Amino acid sequence: MAFVELEDGSWINPELVELIYKKQLNTDFWAASMTNGDPALITDADRAHILKTAGYVRIKKEKDDEQ
Repeated sequence: MAFVELEDGSWINPELVELIYKKQLNTDFWAASMTNGDPALITDADRAHILKTAGYVRIKKEKDDEQ
């Protein structure tokens, strides 16, 4: 069980996160819906850290070869 430290100093267990979503499109914060309790507000950096710890990786865009 791996815990991730969030920017606000709290900890979150990625195994308990069911869904990560934005409550409002015009805000910088995300919500992490947990299996036990209310959604936690997280930053974009927290979201990336949680996903990386859970084993998800960013897909890199392929560069077009211009010849």
